[in-house]
Amino acid sequence: MSTRRLIVLLYDRPIGVIERDRGSLTFQYDTAYLAEPNQTQLSPWMPLAVTAYTKRQVEAFLKGLLPDNAEVRRRWAARFGEKDGDTFGLIEAIGADAAGGAVYLGQSDEAAPPGSLEAVTEAQVASRLRRLRADSGAWLGQDEHWSLAGAQSKFTVRETPNGWAIPHGTEPSTHIVKPGISNLPGQALTEHVSMQTARSLGLVVADTAYREFEDQPAIVVRRFDRRERRGSLVRVHQEDFCQVLGLDPSRKYEADKGPGVQKIVDVLRATTDDNSAERFAQAVIVNHLLGAPDAHAKNYSVLLVGASVRLAPLYDIASGLAATRDGELRFPRGAMSIGGARAFGEVEARHWARFANVCGLPTDQVRAWVTGYASTVVDAMRDTIKAVPATAQNVEVLDRTVLPNLALLARRTLAGLDTPTGGRVRSTGAASREVAAAGRPPGPTTPPVRSPS
Repeated sequence: MSTRRLIVLLYDRPIGVIERDRGSLTFQYDTAYLAEPNQTQLSPWMPLAVTAYTKRQVEAFLKGLLPDNAEVRRRWAARFGEKDGDTFGLIEAIGADAAGGAVYLGQSDEAAPPGSLEAVTEAQVASRLRRLRADSGAWLGQDEHWSLAGAQSKFTVRETPNGWAIPHGTEPSTHIVKPGISNLPGQALTEHVSMQTARSLGLVVADTAYREFEDQPAIVVRRFDRRERRGSLVRVHQEDFCQVLGLDPSRKYEADKGPGVQKIVDVLRATTDDNSAERFAQAVIVNHLLGAPDAHAKNYSVLLVGASVRLAPLYDIASGLAATRDGELRFPRGAMSIGGARAFGEVEARHWARFANVCGLPTDQVRAWVTGYASTVVDAMRDTIKAVPATAQNVEVLDRTVLPNLALLARRTLAGLDTPTGGRVRSTGAASREVAAAGRPPGPTTPPVRSPS
């Protein structure tokens, strides 16, 4: 097998080379780059150094750039003539526009080739959403070379003064379009409302919009790793916490031996230069109160600009409180333990005290955050729902299922704060059943008043 190389560009500068030779895989920073002031590291897992990083370190980082969906990766491998499971080969094929600030070029020169933009109509976006709903593995369009992590179907677009466009080559995208999870009614709308509720509570989150392209609902997410500067788009470097810790993406859940609160807080305390650890703790609390089951390690990231490392805006916050089965929540637990408890509605005073200790925060501070968020989350979501067009598809799911469940979860959480340390207020699973029961659709009701926009 001949040697294959990828030039890595970061903030428009060549920073190093990824090389594969007879099965070995290495990444080495360029010596000239190391000599420059205020360099950005590719990853805290691979800090600035003259030594080469080896296969285990490089493979975990590159895998984190690819979709979690194995069928999507298999299709890409076949499409680009690579072997199934060939991480390097896939990055070589789609590395022109991956998550974060780096561009990966499978060529010897250090200049990124020019890309292009293909204008698309609303009807064409709708057609693509239909295709994704019919075939969840159909992520890439013709002549596209981009990649994003995650399991949900999605595609990227660029917002221009004249409407939407599909970027080709190294032209960066500005937005991610997701149709939502097909077997969860109104999931795209629920995710948007969850995100905006978190914003109303004071968290820093990615900008989202709920859109219907013809008859196709979608959540449209503005990328925070793309920023406009002096009329040009700049890629901002980011990586998720599986990448930060050098873990295979298959370990994104704590239950699969992935990172929990302790590991992420330790990294934030050691590497960030602001209040990132505190903001992460607040995010864990709000994800619990929203009944968001998928806040795993790959749904938290850091931004890396120069020597600065900070917690990135939050993304992929989606309440699971709309989904019930046989009188119980389909997704009754969070992805990360809070002081030893994960079930929604069953985190009590003793758990929050342990959580505070793990985060290195005063218990009174954590209790104050929990009390404040639990006391305001229902009104925050209700106000967010009022801004949703009355014609939005599946909007009734929010009123008849999510809001009642959210209110009960908030009450449960507040009641748990009053439980003496070491005590219990319910048996395992009881809170999940009660929350699910709260969201059972009632009889006919008067629809809420909303903006007609």
